[in-house]
Amino acid sequence: MPNPVTLLGVAVLAYLLGSFPAGYLLARLWGVNVLEKGSGRTGGTNVFRSAGILPALITGAIDVGKGALAVWLAGQLVPGDGQATAQVLAGAAVILGHNHSVFLKFRGGAGVGTSLGALGAVYWPAALALVVLLLAIIALTRYASLGSLVVITAMPIILLVLAGMGLLAGTYVVYGLLAWAIVVYSHRPNIRRLIAGTERRLGDKRRTAS
Repeated sequence: MPNPVTLLGVAVLAYLLGSFPAGYLLARLWGVNVLEKGSGRTGGTNVFRSAGILPALITGAIDVGKGALAVWLAGQLVPGDGQATAQVLAGAAVILGHNHSVFLKFRGGAGVGTSLGALGAVYWPAALALVVLLLAIIALTRYASLGSLVVITAMPIILLVLAGMGLLAGTYVVYGLLAWAIVVYSHRPNIRRLIAGTERRLGDKRRTAS
């Protein structure tokens, strides 16, 4: 079992990495305050709607990258038997940092890209498969939130299958469950709108906050 102080340090580092508000800063360069637009989130979808495709793509890449970096660093700082525990903790912490940034009074994104980046640092084929699934659902339905919810729900299932096949430690299933809980919690408004039929599709003109 890793030293608790080391684990605490890993969690704090991951949280701070997650807190880096890439979407907010990039949108500011385009003259937009995403906290005051659309959903008020800093993730790629709201940046796309508020500032355009280029800052949205850069935002998405950085959000994925900080998830991967946090989990990779955790693996380097805590090698050996405690590595999986440290990486699970870092994965959850980096998503929390992204969704509740200390630099934005605990506002942020919804955590899907960051959660996929964190998974990618552990088992990239699974993360790549989920990215393809996400893009396919968005292309078919134009609902970014629906794609996000399907993908984050599939994540712990895939990790459970991989653990059952002996490809990953069972500890990583805990990461999938934590990521699911954090991301679904952040999507509560989207879930309500999907049920009500008022959720905006990508490309639709604004009719309600998203």
